[in-house]
Amino acid sequence: MGKKTPLYDEHVALSGRMVDFAGWELPVMYSSIMEEHHAVRSAAGLFDVSHMGEIEIAGKGATALLETLLPTRLSKLAPGKSMYSCFCNESGGVIDDLFVYMKSENEYFLVVNASTTEKDLAWIKKWNSHGALVRDVSSQTAKIDVQGPRSKDIMLSVFNELKITELPRFCFIEFTYDGTSMTVSQSGYTGEYGFELYVPSSFARARWKKILEAGKPFGLLPCGLGARDTLRLEAAYSLYGHELDEETTPVEAGIGWVISSKSEYIGKSVIEKQRREGASRETICFECTGKGIAREQCDVVFNGKKIGTTTSGTFSPNLKKSIGMARVGSGILKIGDEIGIVVRGKELKSKVVKRPFLPYRG
Repeated sequence: MGKKTPLYDEHVALSGRMVDFAGWELPVMYSSIMEEHHAVRSAAGLFDVSHMGEIEIAGKGATALLETLLPTRLSKLAPGKSMYSCFCNESGGVIDDLFVYMKSENEYFLVVNASTTEKDLAWIKKWNSHGALVRDVSSQTAKIDVQGPRSKDIMLSVFNELKITELPRFCFIEFTYDGTSMTVSQSGYTGEYGFELYVPSSFARARWKKILEAGKPFGLLPCGLGARDTLRLEAAYSLYGHELDEETTPVEAGIGWVISSKSEYIGKSVIEKQRREGASRETICFECTGKGIAREQCDVVFNGKKIGTTTSGTFSPNLKKSIGMARVGSGILKIGDEIGIVVRGKELKSKVVKRPFLPYRG
């Protein structure tokens, strides 16, 4: 049996189809991936993301520690702001991608992937020669996401807190609701306007039920892992273990924009060399023009030769065609080039397109 989030019983009561994901029992869907996906794009969706890891880093050495760990400049942050970044190893490979929240001076809150939480924690402690206080608060923290164009209306109806709905993107507030502290961020991983809520695990069920009930008039649906994946892929957001891994640098993964730090962060020499001279690989987006659906780990063919491998692939409910991302040799392809994706031994006609497939709608 896998680990269970505080909302496991709620998923079962809603007839969620439970699957194993990174050692957790989570719903892949409730009704259908298609219906849940369209709910997020047109109204709103409610996600349990409590399997994610949360780590607090605080104390006088906190900023110095993060400057060692992150390739993104910390000056982008201020109390109440967050940013996307990653941990890199000495070879420049991505150990994990994560969000960093600055709560106050020298006090940070990190949200990391479920499958890498223990590895990330060990990595942080390994490099903590700065005396920072590092604490894993994953078991005490539940994460609930409300995503979609009606999410503002739903949040206002539940919490009656104007400060929430006035938050700029990637900003957050901490407040008390029903005697319990919680954090709400205007962010998400779906390509839609929305919110991420961090609440004490013991209050997760009450918050979930309240939001689900309040959201019904606005078209809110509970959503599973399936819709989460199709949504993030339409937005061309990277997924650890697919576009990102320890053998792939941010430059190769197509997230080179996170690199802005002037500090001596881990992997800097390799990453900066790639930025100056180019990397041998790059990540591209493609859409299939032929009939069929591309998945991950399919060969990419150009002019009769294999040039790379797909990292993600799915059917896009909004574009009504198969889309995906692939890692290929650098400088071989340009936007509009026709390629083949080998699916079950046959080449599926496809073409290279701009990233993202669907722009963020904030």
